[in-house]
Amino acid sequence: MSSSMMVCGRQQRLSMPRGLGSALPGSRLCRSRLIIVASAAKDPNAPIQSNPLGALSSQAGTVTPLPRSEEARKYFRTVYDFPQWQTHRSQFRLMKRLFTIPQSHVIQNALPSILWVGIVSSALAAYMTAHDQHILPEGFPSLSPNASCSAFISNTSVALSLLLVFRTNSSYGRWDEARKMWGGLLNRSRDIMRQGATCFPDDQVEAKKALARWVVAFARALRIHFQPEVSIESELKNILTPAELEMLAKSQHRPVRAIHAISQIIQSVPMSSIHQMQMSNNLTFFHDVLGGCERLLRAPIPVSYTRHTARFLFMWLTLLPFALYGQCGLGVVPVCTGIAAVLCGIEEIGVQCEEPFGILPLEVICNRIQADVMATLKDDADTKTVLAEAGLERPQPQPQRGE
Repeated sequence: MSSSMMVCGRQQRLSMPRGLGSALPGSRLCRSRLIIVASAAKDPNAPIQSNPLGALSSQAGTVTPLPRSEEARKYFRTVYDFPQWQTHRSQFRLMKRLFTIPQSHVIQNALPSILWVGIVSSALAAYMTAHDQHILPEGFPSLSPNASCSAFISNTSVALSLLLVFRTNSSYGRWDEARKMWGGLLNRSRDIMRQGATCFPDDQVEAKKALARWVVAFARALRIHFQPEVSIESELKNILTPAELEMLAKSQHRPVRAIHAISQIIQSVPMSSIHQMQMSNNLTFFHDVLGGCERLLRAPIPVSYTRHTARFLFMWLTLLPFALYGQCGLGVVPVCTGIAAVLCGIEEIGVQCEEPFGILPLEVICNRIQADVMATLKDDADTKTVLAEAGLERPQPQPQRGE
């Protein structure tokens, strides 16, 4: 299969075995990522393949282990309840967060860049100490005070701040959009199951069960589409029938196949065209969520902007010790290292939020969808019995004339 590799902005063509996905090691400021893309020109029927870092995984044969930096993204998938919100508002939150800096995954991911600044600062401090004590031979110049570096740092600080703010805000907007789409999927899944339980005739018990199975299957297939951490078989073996699971597993685009199955179930049940249209509207929203998530994954923030920000930040931090040594002396090492931790941490947060699916708790949302859909199916008969005893039994829906 033909594939393309982007390494720090340069495109290269590779020939890789099907289903292979991996990531090249690289620093946080200049990332190397390998993206496998199916070549339609050579094999138009080839399924979309993926690696855990970027491309889609509609039909990945195996689950590729994540690199450590990507595995750590799971720790960002926080789901809050009332006790956690109380802890979040604690009066001692600032002190607690300060003492947990060594465990911060943001700092750990930005550590290579922070260490670089620390090394440059230490080397400068050692050089200037040796120079001031006349340990170095004659002719070695003094690097402090450095008016050029000081002028560069002071005149570009505002520009760097604006770049980082825009980077972080744009990334948060992408994360927020993905979160809202998955929240909408939860609501629409509840709604379409409610419509099925209400509008399907009472003798269509198997159709209701099939609808519940496939609504859950779509949510979990969509989650695997963007979080290829588990296989489709292990995720749905207790949900779908063996024949249904085999059909879905062989599909080239599993979420689309799940939507099509739901559509077939709706069309196979005799009910009014109005109810069918209402349920189809929910299916259209399923398609919108799928397309919106694929758009976020395939189209990052313009890479020219993010790369320029990364290069600017790295150069700015490298020159910072030369600008501050005259004021801080040997203290330039902790001062510059601390500044690097703050700024690189901000840049790292933007990187993590830009691709939101690795940090969103999609599994929790899928579990909620499954619980609510199955509860609606289970409670349907009891609800009708209680309402019938109260004299509120509804008439069976009749197909409209001409249907």
